Amino acid sequence: MVTLLQTVWQGLLLGLVVQPGRAAEALCSEFSCYTLHWGSLSWLEAQKKCQNNGGNLATLKSLEEAHLVRQLLATVPGWEASSEVEVRLWIGLHREKGKCYQRHQPLKGFIWVAGDQETEYSNWAQEPRETCTAQRCVTLQGPPFLSRGLAWVDHHCSQSAQGNSGYLCKFSFQGMCRPLVLAGPGAVKYTTPFGIVAASLLAVPFGSTAEVVCEAQGAKMAGTFLVCKMQANINSSAFEWSSQGPLCASPSHGCRYSNGGCEHQCLELGGGVFRCACRSGYQLGGDHLSCIPVDYCSSNPCQGQCLPHIGGFNCLCPPGYVLAADGQNCVDVNECTAPQNPCQQICVNTWGSFMCHCHPGYQLAEADGLMCQDIDECARVKPCTQLCANTQGSFFCSCKPGYQLKDINSSSCLDVDECQEEPCEHMCRNLPGSYRCFCQPGWKLDPNGISCILDTITTSTFAPPTQGELGDTVDIQPGSDPSMLLSESPVQAELEKIFISQGSTFQPVVLSRPLEAEDQGGDDSAQKTTGSSKQLLYYVFGGVVALLVLLACALILVTYKKMKLKKAKNEAKSAADNYSWVPDQREPRAGSNEYM
Repeated sequence: MVTLLQTVWQGLLLGLVVQPGRAAEALCSEFSCYTLHWGSLSWLEAQKKCQNNGGNLATLKSLEEAHLVRQLLATVPGWEASSEVEVRLWIGLHREKGKCYQRHQPLKGFIWVAGDQETEYSNWAQEPRETCTAQRCVTLQGPPFLSRGLAWVDHHCSQSAQGNSGYLCKFSFQGMCRPLVLAGPGAVKYTTPFGIVAASLLAVPFGSTAEVVCEAQGAKMAGTFLVCKMQANINSSAFEWSSQGPLCASPSHGCRYSNGGCEHQCLELGGGVFRCACRSGYQLGGDHLSCIPVDYCSSNPCQGQCLPHIGGFNCLCPPGYVLAADGQNCVDVNECTAPQNPCQQICVNTWGSFMCHCHPGYQLAEADGLMCQDIDECARVKPCTQLCANTQGSFFCSCKPGYQLKDINSSSCLDVDECQEEPCEHMCRNLPGSYRCFCQPGWKLDPNGISCILDTITTSTFAPPTQGELGDTVDIQPGSDPSMLLSESPVQAELEKIFISQGSTFQPVVLSRPLEAEDQGGDDSAQKTTGSSKQLLYYVFGGVVALLVLLACALILVTYKKMKLKKAKNEAKSAADNYSWVPDQREPRAGSNEYM
């Protein structure tokens, strides 16, 4: 018994192999058609067959598509005759060579021929082979009972299945026409763009043709050809047949035969004349048979988007607008006056939107364009010549030690002339950002960098100071002022005696004035540096000459004093002539003999 049923089933299946000019099984939905073909072909050969007709091997990306394929298989005569017959149908799921098995993905590393890399729906009967060295393709395989369903099984793509094998194609379209309904006896034959010829279809794809042959009193009339085309109204996406109906109508039948071929209502007008009508919210199509929704949006009643529906339409406004009271126009929404300001600082309303701005010193954050973040001016434009400190929304400039800002709002720094405050005991020279102290000849700079102490070596020899004695550049930190003690040299002691004898107090010459600072900046020319060095030499040699003159004057004064003293002694020796001498006894008269 089983063998007999298998033989019958195989005969039915083999009889469905498409032959030229012979109808094949097809099922069309709203935008696509599925066709069933039988034959022992490899996956690549089956895909080429589908592509030659403008399609691909069928994709089953959702449960709805799988249900349509089951409906198509249910139209096969004898499909439910036995549960022992197994079928294999190639579908458009494959994995290229070099692509490996992906356990945790629904498609396990396989992809659809339409280019979709991954979909959520899958219906594997078993796990595919874990190989990367060969191309693998999938068949829809299982028993004929729909209640048990069909599942996916992977095979080698070059394998040609024997027995009840074939493939499923899928064709996509812009839309469909409704099947023709004749108002009298006759027959319809549809020819689809993908080459399938059928006497009946649930939906007829766009571009299909229909041949209608009517019968009048038992005789066939000349055939009428119709084409499924898009409705003439450019604002409509409906599809209709090219010829007007009713088709095969006769006065003897009126509306009694298939409702006169009308989709909604057939109205008897008397005398065997009738016409089709539509329910509220619909209108007759160009074929005077079908009914399509009234396109209330064809007159563009909405300022925004118009959405038609049965019996009317609805208007929608784009983001940033709301529907006005009339239900058709759109009014701008002022987002800046909303209960919660969308911007952190400044909000500016625009048509249909808004813009956020920031206070000076801030910029919009790139993340959302709503928040403001501080601008680090010190890092971006370097606005200060020396030191810059960033603050929230601003910055301020400052200068290094020895410099000061040009004014309170300035970013430039000027050198401070410390020598104007006379920080040095003898001489001062201003430097960029600092100053340097120097001493007169015969003196040397104290370690504090400010005071001068007598140099006993140079004083005794009257040698000019060396470069080292003028001191090096130091970071002046004013400290204690040591007392200036005079040297115990003979010359110095002698000078003290001279001044004391004259009623004067000896005070060494001490200068506390700035030197001519031709070399103030670090960028002065060599000429200025040379000039200042010469001037320093002038001061040094001038001091030596002044000291020599002072010593000469002192020697002259000493010599003069000694000469005056010597002269005074000589005069004292001849002064006895001014005195009267009185004898202490009476002198004898002449001729007397008192002393005798």
